[in-house]
Amino acid sequence: MEWDKLLTPYRLGCPKELEPPDPNRNEFQRDYDRIIFSTAFRRLHGKTQVFPFPESDVTHTRLTHSLECASVGRSLGIFVENGLKEKYKEFKGSHLGDIVSAACLAHDIGNPPLGHSGEKAISEFFSSECGEKLISALSPDEKADFTNFEGNSMGFHVLTYSSPKITKAPGGLGLTYPVLASFVKYPRPTLILVENEKDLVSEKKPGILKFDIDTYVEIAEELGIPLKKYKDRWYRHPLAFLTEAADDICYGIMDLEDGYKYKLLDYDTVSELMIDICNAESGDTEINDLGNIIERKNRIGYLRAKAINSLIQQVAKAFMEYEEGILDGKMEKPLCDLIESASIMEKINNVSISKIYAYESVLQVEAAGFRVLPGLLDTFLSAVVYSEKASSKKVLQLIPEEYKGDPDTNLYEKIVLITSYVAGMTDTFAVDTYRNLRGISLPNY
Repeated sequence: MEWDKLLTPYRLGCPKELEPPDPNRNEFQRDYDRIIFSTAFRRLHGKTQVFPFPESDVTHTRLTHSLECASVGRSLGIFVENGLKEKYKEFKGSHLGDIVSAACLAHDIGNPPLGHSGEKAISEFFSSECGEKLISALSPDEKADFTNFEGNSMGFHVLTYSSPKITKAPGGLGLTYPVLASFVKYPRPTLILVENEKDLVSEKKPGILKFDIDTYVEIAEELGIPLKKYKDRWYRHPLAFLTEAADDICYGIMDLEDGYKYKLLDYDTVSELMIDICNAESGDTEINDLGNIIERKNRIGYLRAKAINSLIQQVAKAFMEYEEGILDGKMEKPLCDLIESASIMEKINNVSISKIYAYESVLQVEAAGFRVLPGLLDTFLSAVVYSEKASSKKVLQLIPEEYKGDPDTNLYEKIVLITSYVAGMTDTFAVDTYRNLRGISLPNY
């Protein structure tokens, strides 16, 4: 792959013509603005990151997590851009920080409500007897999009799909190809034709619905992202490694801090882990003001900032070390696995799994997701498939027009639309809608 081509700022759904640069706002900053003002992004405020229905403003939601990822991603992109300019005197690329920041801002935009088990709840429904009946007429690759549902695939769909009932303009939000390619951490369809024997990070999960494959083909061809020899998956855009790293840094460190705030982890455990990261030689980070901070929660906040700074520098250096292999498609490991603090990040992940993600309220909301999301999908999809029933006609009136499709819309597309509707719900809207449809709670009752 070639950097000049990888950074070509064509826009999805627009003519392949490059406008003269705007001295006030570059194309990738426009992408950031389009994402942050979108309805799908705004709904992330009502979606659980780890701790459900937070009573405190300091607890992270999907929205605050995405904003933090965007901040870290911007720094990573700037560090890497400076490194590339130093390595290649002829390097003309610019605005890498804006590209990665926009991709990071959108990275959770397709995730369903009710925690990290939301994806599994949707997959489990379509694998159940009821769900299998609804998708029985679909082809194997179409079925796989639902039985192996993935928020990353749905996110790409949200960013690139235009409902004909809302607009005649194609291309969804009309984002640039580099931002969309940097968003796609797993450039592969759900069902892959040839199983690879290696554990490749770019093939870890599905990243593109069958519905959207042609869209990604267009992006990949224009940016010069080649297909792998298996012909049904692509190499990553190099900046997707930075999008992934920003997410890994933020959920690792911020979940650790939240664990302390919820008193699930003690001060010594959290501070020692963060200090170990700060002490990494490749992180170029000094802890010089900790003694001036009195309150322990503020000490943790200080160490969190320092740890993130250290990880950003470690990841940027790892990217530059492996940059040629990344361009050649030979690098298939997350950058956070290649840094000096990799073992500490693994410790943090293990602590989070045992102490934070097993917290009672976290488990309760995720368990509820296995009832709420299948219940909603069953009700809405049954109404779409068996639309002549009197009950179905009532339910259909509750679904926004853009998610219903037309009489000539095929079954696969109808199921994609309904699944995107349910996946796009906030936690409270999903629970309230489920309760209303089940008669558990009714308006003004």
